[in-house]
Amino acid sequence: MHPIFLYLPYKTFKLSIMIKAVFAILILALTSTLSAQTFNQYFTKGSLRVDYFHGGNYEKELISNDALYHEPFWGGSKVNLIDTFDYGHYKFEVFDSLSNKLIYSRGYSTLFGEWRFTPEAKKNWRAFSESVIMPFPKSSIKLVFYKRQKDMGWKELYVRYINPEDYNIIPQQTMKIEAKKVHYSGDPAIKVDIVLLAEGYSADEQDKFIKDAERFKNYILSWAPFNEMKDRINIWVVPVVSLESGTDIPGKDVWKNTVFDSHFYTFGTERYINTVNNKAVRDAAANAPYDQIYILANTAKYGGAGIFNFYSICTSDHENSEFVFCHEFGHAFAGLADEYFSSDVSVADFYDLESEPWEPNITTLVDFATKWQSMVVDGTPIPTPDTKANETTVGAFEGAGYVEKGVYRPVHDCSMKSIRDDDFCPVCTKAIVDMINFIAN
Repeated sequence: MHPIFLYLPYKTFKLSIMIKAVFAILILALTSTLSAQTFNQYFTKGSLRVDYFHGGNYEKELISNDALYHEPFWGGSKVNLIDTFDYGHYKFEVFDSLSNKLIYSRGYSTLFGEWRFTPEAKKNWRAFSESVIMPFPKSSIKLVFYKRQKDMGWKELYVRYINPEDYNIIPQQTMKIEAKKVHYSGDPAIKVDIVLLAEGYSADEQDKFIKDAERFKNYILSWAPFNEMKDRINIWVVPVVSLESGTDIPGKDVWKNTVFDSHFYTFGTERYINTVNNKAVRDAAANAPYDQIYILANTAKYGGAGIFNFYSICTSDHENSEFVFCHEFGHAFAGLADEYFSSDVSVADFYDLESEPWEPNITTLVDFATKWQSMVVDGTPIPTPDTKANETTVGAFEGAGYVEKGVYRPVHDCSMKSIRDDDFCPVCTKAIVDMINFIAN
């Protein structure tokens, strides 16, 4: 049966479409207004930063309190307050204490979460500084931390109550630096806000940092899908001054006095550059509204890291720095997994082959329907043979997530697998677009 509007005269049909469009706009406006009312009911200006210590070993982990901060900016959405992606090795949920209503949540991963899968974690205990950030609450909240279980379910890890009037909440900024805009599209509440921090830039290298920041801004905004969504992104820079230029290279006995104490050879892998100085990173990032923190390390050595909703870091002057910058941002922003399987890595047994991993671009085929099965053309064999004929096919190619067998990637090759500029596959692209739409709402 044909829809009835096909039989309407053209003018009537056109009016019907206009009415539908106006109605859709009114519904969207009403939804946004209700969401804004929800935000204003529970939250006020600025953000609450909760610093804590996350410690343990391969089998056990615990959280202990550190400090609370009332920071001046909130860069996140005021509409999408509840996480709908279910990504990350950890998550936190914020409840209104009086009503026990869930009012905010986010998934995330951490460096500690990776360390647990290293050989050291099977012999020793270790603790890392971490932070979670949320809009500043008007009333007392219950903050609940969860850890991801082997079967991908969640287990409660720690609970604490926070009164926003607690005099222990620190209102001062520890590291006050004027942030600059290198790409600005508008209100941070409806944009993806990236803050780029200078690491290992001495006082006389600040002009270099600004030029480097402009260059890296151009890198990411030239890659698809960011190039078509520039108007939904803000990029801020914080020109942090280090006493010395460069970064630590422990394996070469090179040590530099820098603000974030960044270093190569993380967990024994030379190219893996990271920092455990979380508090300094967060203190610097607090100078701008942000959804994502990116640290730019002033060195020509190859390296980088990206941890989901934690931070990204890459080096400034290697010939492949453009690729590393965008590849690591894929990890930290969209929760994308590494699709390679032959390179040296620091962790072992990172994925349980009997469960479906949470990352959107890899699968064990345990529950492929929840991944990109809908993007696979009918008749494509699953698993998909890695042949010349399938070089551009979306399927399930074996080898991903650091292992050759049992974990599958969407395509033959992609910027999450190899050093390929501007080549996110359709599955990775969709994951990035979905995250931009969620945050910049």
